[in-house]
Order: sequence, then structure tokens, then C-alpha cells
Amino acid sequence: MNQENTTFQAGIDFESVLQIISKQVYETPLAFIRENVQNAVDAIRIQAHREGANPNANSYRIDITVKDKKIVVRDNGIGMSDSDLKNLFWTIGASGKRTQEALSAGCVGTFGIGGFANFGVCTKLEVISQTEDCEQGTLTRLSEEDIRAAANTIPSVSQEESNVAAPRGTVVIGNLRKTANVNELKTYLSDFVRFVPITIHFNGENISQKGFLQVDDQDNLTQIGLDTQEWHDGDFVITGKMFVDKGHTLVAAIENLSIAGEFVNLKGRLRFQNGAIDVFKRGFKLCAIQIGCTIGVSGRLDCDRFVPTAGRDSADAGTTSLLGRIVLMLERIAIDTVLDSSERIVQNARIFQYVVRNSLIDKLDNAMVRLADASEMTLGDIRGKSQQGVGVFFGTAQKHALNQIMQARGHVVVLLSADRYRRDAERQYLEQYCAAQPFDGIIDCSEHYQDLTRFEKIFLSELEFSILRSYEVEKFHLIPGKLTEDIPVFLKEPSLGQPLDIFIDVRHPEIAKLEVLGYTDILYSLISTFCREYLGPSLKKWSRRFFGDGSLNFEFLSKRRSELWTLVKDDIGVVLKGGQRDVVTSDDVQQVNVGEQSEPKPNKEKRLLHIVDEAGTTGLNGYYIRILDSAFKAYGDLLPACENRGVVWAGNKISYVASDAISAAFQYEIRLDELVVAEFNGEEQVEGAIELQRPLQEMYAGIYFPIPSPLEPFLVPTGDQEIRVHLYCEWIDMLSAKHWLPREPAPSDYSKSDR
Repeated sequence: MNQENTTFQAGIDFESVLQIISKQVYETPLAFIRENVQNAVDAIRIQAHREGANPNANSYRIDITVKDKKIVVRDNGIGMSDSDLKNLFWTIGASGKRTQEALSAGCVGTFGIGGFANFGVCTKLEVISQTEDCEQGTLTRLSEEDIRAAANTIPSVSQEESNVAAPRGTVVIGNLRKTANVNELKTYLSDFVRFVPITIHFNGENISQKGFLQVDDQDNLTQIGLDTQEWHDGDFVITGKMFVDKGHTLVAAIENLSIAGEFVNLKGRLRFQNGAIDVFKRGFKLCAIQIGCTIGVSGRLDCDRFVPTAGRDSADAGTTSLLGRIVLMLERIAIDTVLDSSERIVQNARIFQYVVRNSLIDKLDNAMVRLADASEMTLGDIRGKSQQGVGVFFGTAQKHALNQIMQARGHVVVLLSADRYRRDAERQYLEQYCAAQPFDGIIDCSEHYQDLTRFEKIFLSELEFSILRSYEVEKFHLIPGKLTEDIPVFLKEPSLGQPLDIFIDVRHPEIAKLEVLGYTDILYSLISTFCREYLGPSLKKWSRRFFGDGSLNFEFLSKRRSELWTLVKDDIGVVLKGGQRDVVTSDDVQQVNVGEQSEPKPNKEKRLLHIVDEAGTTGLNGYYIRILDSAFKAYGDLLPACENRGVVWAGNKISYVASDAISAAFQYEIRLDELVVAEFNGEEQVEGAIELQRPLQEMYAGIYFPIPSPLEPFLVPTGDQEIRVHLYCEWIDMLSAKHWLPREPAPSDYSKSDR
């Protein structure tokens, strides 16, 4: 059968098309109210642009009313004529917002989906609109029944005259399939319009006009730098300020952007922690988007160049690219800001991944690292020491004892961090800028010494005595020999139940240099110091006198020394101290000259010690003051283990403090008959504190604290001068909240205080 050439009109399943528009383009059925409000916002923006007015003026307004199954959105924007309604609003794909006027006004919508998106949730939609130059407005209406009646054709929209929108504007009335959840709609819509400058009321409540530029939680933020800064990246220039919150998270406040000299409206707040960025255009939220970066970023940005996709659930390719460049640029600025501060580096460990990947190792001067002696130092300070000839090594915490010995030798030993990126960054910096070498911790005794000299035997004997007396470690062997590394001593970790093996290179320069001192009290004092500095941190682990963290075990010690200690009270508080009163004259100064083979033995324990070291062999040159004999008997062997020492003066008191830096502190208080006004750093000061650099001296059956030179005029008599002092010693243990004094001898035992 022959077929004639004919034509027919294409059909359309209009109801299915609406399903695609309402359910697949938009991420939620609630989006219909957002689209209607966004149209209202755009209409007011164009009207304000025509009038040369600000959209936030009181003359512009949007009202949303929600009740039961009815939603009404009303605005007093430009409105639409009957032809606009027919050709733009009710025509899929058409839009009146692609004009230059609309672009200049900052309109958001350009896709032309129009009112048909409402039929995802509405059974009927009425749109009433009127322009300023029309005497009558127009009402248009379409329902689901009309769509079904049209079958496979395009349905007809009803139209009639109406002045409901007069004198200018648009009213959209939607009849819902089911009763609206008012709170859900309000919450959803508020998220999109809270920063819109136009007045928007939801059931009478203003849900817009919030301050977009206002820094959230201002009281929690501290500005870094005083002025607005310009951050550059090629032809990008961003102007803004950087803040840090109390949790050390950085916050960037962005004020504007220029690209190749062209101003671009950009503003917002970014927090450098993981999350999404809310993207806005002139206060109206377009979508939330995540931009991949190393340290994470979240917050909000508003820019006229931002464009959403049709469904508003993502940004278009151009917007995503622009956002990516902005975020990566500000991430670099944030990293630089973190690297300017040691404290911020500690709180933002994520930056090390960025530093390693972007070859910013040279920026790590302020990064704090842990040393073998448990102290901390910046990489920049270590770099400075290496330039002065100090050896720098890096190791791991597993070789703790060995690392501490290397540190005591005068080297800097860095314990690398456990985090992979931070460890890699530290290692690269140390190798590149500090000539650091890896220290694997493998130590061996390459030669055992057989024929020991008298000095070497005495050194070993005195070292053994110091270990027994100060740490009460009984099971150990001292093994003299040459070690494979440049260290004088090494404690080998024992197997369970086995004694400690302590290797001593008695011919190492650090030890051999002491032979010139002769067999004097100062030699024995320095051997005790050697024991504390090189072996103390390791021996504490095996000593009953110390807890595992290195703090003194006062409960254990007080029971063993009850005849020497007096427990003052259970709780630490202000107590009436006893003490000893002395008159100190120049006869009470014992002088020791370093290098003399014999020392004059005092006929009594003199209060002051003067070590004269003109050659600088020991670094001990200066005056020292003796603690009370009763205190020395009670706990003199504990004092050297307290490595944190200082002296404080105020009023007529000078107080020495020695602490284990954890819980226990020894206080040696000296009261004078005059005010202490010391010259310190070129100024006279009535109070102050000095860290003690010289070690304690154990000589003449006593312990002497060093006297800093600013305090010598108050403690060291000259000529016929007499200095009256009242002396007090006490222990305080914060762990047990107890307080001890040494038991003083009977008054008849120290009649010299009555001189």
C-alpha cells in the first residue's frame, strides 16, 4: 500500500516532563519555594537597579505565607505583563534574566524552568503579576487536572485580569498536595536567604538581612596582624584579614578580589578545617560545595561570578574552577601564617603534609621538635647551633637512654615525630639545613681496657659510689672500654632480672680532662655531676627513689628517713618555719683553686665556697653558699637529682629552688637584714629570678648552691663586713600534698649561731 507524504504534530507526555523537572533537576521537593523566592529576589533587584536604589531599602519587600496546604509568595519587584507571563514564566526554557540589565542587577536565575517546577508538590498554581506601566494586572492559572486533560499535548493556562498584585509586583499562590511542615520550610528557606539584603518575611518573621561580613563568634577570635592584608598569586589579588580562634583554627575574612587588575565582588569567611563551602551570589545561597585541599576548608563565599547548575545542588565548571583557585591560594596563605608561629604549628599538625608535598621545608624554622633530654627547641634554633659547630643528630624514642647521652655530650639529638609527614619534614630540614646525621643507636664496646691508671680506677670507684648513693641501683657492672660512638658512657638495657651493664670510656676526652684537677674534693664533685648528667635520666628508671616519670618517691623516702625528716602537716600550707641564724664574715669563705693538687682542709664547715678557675677548665668559677648541715644529712643526696634549679629574690629574701619538674621541690630560703636590690641586665631590680647555670658542688661533707654574680654583694662579705642571715630549708611534694623540714639538732649543737 502506498503512503502519501504527510506530517503530524509531535506528542509530549507533559506530566512526565514535569516529573523530570521537579524530581530529577531539584535535589529536594522543598526546592519549589526556594525557586519562587529567588524569582522574587531577582525581580526586586532589577527594580532597584532601574531606580538606582539599594535593594535593602524599606520600600522593597518579599512576604511568604504558609498555612495548611497553601503557600503565597508576594514581592513588589518589576512584575510581569501578560506577554511576559505567557512567553517567559509559562514557557519552559525561556528567561527574562539573560539581559545585561539582569546581569548588572545581580540576578541568580537564568535557566528558564519557571513555574513548572512547582508541580512537584503543587496541585494548582496561580501567578498574578502587574508591571508599573500597566493599569491592570494579569492572573494566570494551571492545575494538575488541566495537565491530565491535555493528555499528550501542551496544556492551556487560564488567564484573566486582576489587580491583586497592584501597583507593581508578583503574587505566586501554590496549593499543595499535603499540609506543609511550616518549621521545615522555614528552616530550609532561611538557609538560602538569611544573608539576602532584601526584607523577606516568613509568616511575619524577618528571615533575611543577616550580616554576611560579620565574623562569627567574634569574641573567640584574635586578629593576626593589625591591618587588612593583600595576598598575591599571579594575577590574583585577594584582600582580607586573618584570625585565629581559641582552638587555634585559622579564619580568613575575605573582602574583595581582583583578577588581572579587574575588580571582582568577592567576600566571605573561610575556616581552615574540613567541611563544605556555602556558595552565595549577592547574599542568596546557590549551593554547598566541597573543594579538595590538604588542610581542609569550610565556610561561605559570595561572588557575582558564581553560577549554579539548573538544580542549584552544585556549581558549574567555571565556578568550581574559580573556587578551587581561591581556596588553594588562601590555603597557602594560611600555611604561611601557621608557619610564622611555633604555637600555631603545634596546633595544626596537618600542615606537614602540605609542607612536604609543596617543598616548603625551608619554612619550618619555627617548628618545635622534641630533644633527647625531653626539652624542646625550634628547628631554626637548631640550625643556628649547627652553624656554630654543634653536632646535630636525629633518632627515635626507642633509643631514649642513648640519645640522652649524646645530648649530654653537647650534641643536639632530635627525636623524630611519629606522624609520617611530620617526621619526613623534620628529617629533610635537619639534613638540608643542619648537616644532621641519622643516629641509629647501635653502640658497641670495641676495646676493653685492661691496665687502668690510678686516675681511671679512682674515677670508676667514685662513679660507682655516686650511683649507689644517689640512685640505690645495686645490680650493675661498670665496664671500662672504648665505645664505637663519640660518647663517654652508655647504659645497656638489661634483660629481665639481669644487672645493668654500664660501659665507661675512662680515656674519653670528657673524662680524661678531669685528671689535671688532682684527687681533690672538686674532682669528686665533678664525678658526681658527670653521673647525674650522663646516667641520671636512665638510672631513674631502675631506682626505687623515683617513679617511672622521674619524680622523687617521697612516700618511700620519708619512711626510710623518719629520723632525719619532720613532716610538718598533711596539707601544704603556710607554716611557721624554724631555721638557723648565722653571722657570715670573710673568714667563712673557703677558697679552692682549680688545678692545685692539694686543697686546704677547713677546720670547720665554712658557709661560703669560692672556686677560682682562671684557666676556665671547669666553668665553675664563682661563689657558692652551703645549705644547712641538717638538710644535707636528711636529703643532700636527693638534691643533685633535681635538675631544674633557680634563685628568686624579693624584699629581704633570697630563695633557692631545686625541683624534679614534676611534683617535688626543695626550697632554701635566706633572709637578710637588708632589702635585696640587685643589678640585673643593667637595671636595679627589687625582685627577680635567675636560672642557675653552674651545678651544685658536693664538697667538705656538704652541698653548695652557686651564687649568681648579681647577688654576690648580699651574700659574700668583703673586708670586715658582717652579713647576718637566717637560713631555712624545706621539701614540698605536690603529689602527696605534704611538706617536710629537716630535723634540726639540739640548740647546743650549733652554738655558733649565737655569735
